[in-house]
Amino acid sequence: MALLPRPPEPSRVSRLLNKRLIRTAIAVLSFILTVYLVLASRDGGVAVVLPLLGYRETPEAYHFSTTSSFQPVSINPTGKTKEELCATFPKHLLNYVQPVLKMGHSEGRAKIEAQLDSVLACFGKDDLLIMSDLDDTIREHKIVDALADLPQSYYNLRKNRDFKNYMWQRQMRDNGTLHSEDPTATKPIDGWVIDKYKFLPMVERAWITKPDKPFYFFLEADTYVFWDNVFRFLQTFDPDVPVYMGSPSPGQYDKTRDIKTWFANGGPGFVLSRGAIKALLHRESGSNGQYIEPPIAEKWLSLVSEECCGDSVVGWALWNANVELQGYWPMFNPHPLHGIPFSDLYWCQPVLTLHKTTPKDMVELWRWEFGQRTLHRPLLYSDLWHFRHPGELGVLENWDNGDWDSWIPPSEAKVDSFKSCEQFCRKEDRCVQWNWRGGNDKTCILMQSIRYGQAREREMIPEKRGAKPEEILAGEKPKGKWVDYNSGWVGERINK
Repeated sequence: MALLPRPPEPSRVSRLLNKRLIRTAIAVLSFILTVYLVLASRDGGVAVVLPLLGYRETPEAYHFSTTSSFQPVSINPTGKTKEELCATFPKHLLNYVQPVLKMGHSEGRAKIEAQLDSVLACFGKDDLLIMSDLDDTIREHKIVDALADLPQSYYNLRKNRDFKNYMWQRQMRDNGTLHSEDPTATKPIDGWVIDKYKFLPMVERAWITKPDKPFYFFLEADTYVFWDNVFRFLQTFDPDVPVYMGSPSPGQYDKTRDIKTWFANGGPGFVLSRGAIKALLHRESGSNGQYIEPPIAEKWLSLVSEECCGDSVVGWALWNANVELQGYWPMFNPHPLHGIPFSDLYWCQPVLTLHKTTPKDMVELWRWEFGQRTLHRPLLYSDLWHFRHPGELGVLENWDNGDWDSWIPPSEAKVDSFKSCEQFCRKEDRCVQWNWRGGNDKTCILMQSIRYGQAREREMIPEKRGAKPEEILAGEKPKGKWVDYNSGWVGERINK
């Protein structure tokens, strides 16, 4: 339907005027919508603007009001036991969201223990599903081998050579050599290669074991999940609509539709609704009701054998089931805690997950979170900054806060020390932190995004990065430069 009525037999001039009026109307409506969203985000109320990187024709932002289901909402964690903290957890919402942990048998046990002492601490043995590549038990939790029931076609090593790693692992488990004290015994097994095979069977097994849950939340051993924010967010969606959400990564190219597809990176976690899993697992049947399509794992075996990563396979399988990724970034965060770039794109947004979280950070962050929740507002990145920050002085020695969103001073500025680097940063209105790389390097890095970073001692950076020992002549000292790292933040700009 035309926005403006056309006169009969219009002239070329009138057609051009019509087009201009249409473009003007669209521009005015877009401006009004933008102003509304900006004012809504500043009204001091409880609503939060949520960014959307969806791949459908949907709005670019959603405006929701949510409340916490924790009781009490906030509690001082100091001196509290794990049981006392978990008493506030809204266990009834596990009827709405099913957590599924994916791990590997070769996974560092410290990661799993940290998960069970933090993100997964409040889940009993009947609440949590743990999928791996061997059956096992950790504490009271049964670990399921998601690969145990794969069809015989997977064992054809001519077409699926990487699967030999899983076969070796099972063989060593059966003959008692898997846990040998000899560290070289398990060297032939590549746990990372096995990992890609677990994704599709994990989704199917989760559905069979805990069927018909509204949402399934898949996480990994180093994924930190802010459950309060997750519960708030997912309750704004219809679970019977195919919803697939996570941190977007470039996926397969669809030649038929001439379009690049996206998948949810498994590290920050991803979510599938009941409707999405039904679409993924659906099999066509004949007129007599007999299936004419193979099960999902068999259907995509050739792709799994060729791909590096199982999360990519899940994304492509969902795409072919007409389920597109809704990439809610930066809420699903691909960065570790120390690497979050606290820019304007992050600062006022809710945080759902973190990736590559260390066991120490996992436990400390989980306890800290209990004292930070509020009834009418989800936890934001600006709140998370206060979990780890450089202190009152805003300066840390032997510390690298990175080079994200950075630039360096011009050579004529003659910045040649940590102090002059700081002074130059403070003169630049957009600069919120600096990084002085001293020693032989003498580089001043200025940044307009906030990043905490991590400890980094003085080190020698070789001229030839990644040089192999055989490439260095006998008795020759490796050539390079010594670099030390010192970082600073402009506190008054961060606290505005």
